[in-house]
Amino acid sequence: MSKKVMLVLLVSILCMTNAFSLPLDLASGSAWGMADAGLSLDYESDSFLANPALLGLEKDKDTSFLASARFQDALDASNFTLSPFAARLEEPVADWAISFISGSLAFSIQNRNTLENRQLFSNASEYVGKRTTLFQFDWATSRSVFSFGVTARASAVSERSLVKIQDDRILLDYFVETTVGRYEAVDDLSSVTFGVGILLDYRWFKMGVVSDQLAYGSAEQSLVVSMDSLLKTLDWGFSFSSPTYDDANQLHLLKFQGALDFVNLGSDTDRELKLGISAKLQLLPTWSVSLQLGYREYKPESTDLLKFSLARGRQTLALNAQLDTFQVTLACGWPTAWYSKTATSQQAVLLVGVALIL
Repeated sequence: MSKKVMLVLLVSILCMTNAFSLPLDLASGSAWGMADAGLSLDYESDSFLANPALLGLEKDKDTSFLASARFQDALDASNFTLSPFAARLEEPVADWAISFISGSLAFSIQNRNTLENRQLFSNASEYVGKRTTLFQFDWATSRSVFSFGVTARASAVSERSLVKIQDDRILLDYFVETTVGRYEAVDDLSSVTFGVGILLDYRWFKMGVVSDQLAYGSAEQSLVVSMDSLLKTLDWGFSFSSPTYDDANQLHLLKFQGALDFVNLGSDTDRELKLGISAKLQLLPTWSVSLQLGYREYKPESTDLLKFSLARGRQTLALNAQLDTFQVTLACGWPTAWYSKTATSQQAVLLVGVALIL
């Protein structure tokens, strides 16, 4: 399949899902199945979204372009009462993004459309719509086994108080309402932030340290440098990766990767542990199939970092296939409270994604 054909296919999917995406999770679009773990893992060419220092590993590579799209929604049997092929939307999230990478420089545009606060009626559903757009610039430099990177982000948020989707034309209404519908800017949610990242790269082992908000500002507040904000958004991660090629430069059939991240270490509300592993079947250098497994858990107390509570956790599973420059992902996630039969408001989520890497 030629690159032109794949590009047309991707654009068609984008138009259908209103998504063209790197997610606003500040992580590689390929890392969702690993619970977005990867502060120090060069899993894919957009891995720098989690840590700008990872661009230091790309400094000798040619210019590349990455575009990806994904759509996710909660899985609930009650949403399939219309028919098996016409399910009501619960809290749909559609992401789109593009990245341009040239050596140790990268520029990205990301967008996310969400529908929240669903209200059900006899023949329709009503939501509150939110759109978030992010512009990101990253730069890195490296020396020996160390890399240092900086990132600048500008985000804008807009909302729509009423999004109505009729049961007899769900896909059409979703596309029109989230694409053509008028959204109002929310100035107090728009912001500019500057962050830093450090990476230690030693053969199969890597360690990364990141802070996403060394400095920040908004439409209502001038830019400030805050040590408190730096500590609240301080992330620390480790990863391992088996070699892609053997000593004879022959492609290994299997490649294993794993990552462990501690995110927002100084925040009692956003502190989180993320853990992920991946097993990749490498058929050719650009043809592979990967199975990913991940776990993430919020940690309200810093003393809970290495303790596991299934009531607060969430597990993810994904299957990724790379076909030359085209990638497709099918993934799902569910609350681990189900294992302990603990009551939870969290639901299972199904995700479908595509990507084009040139």
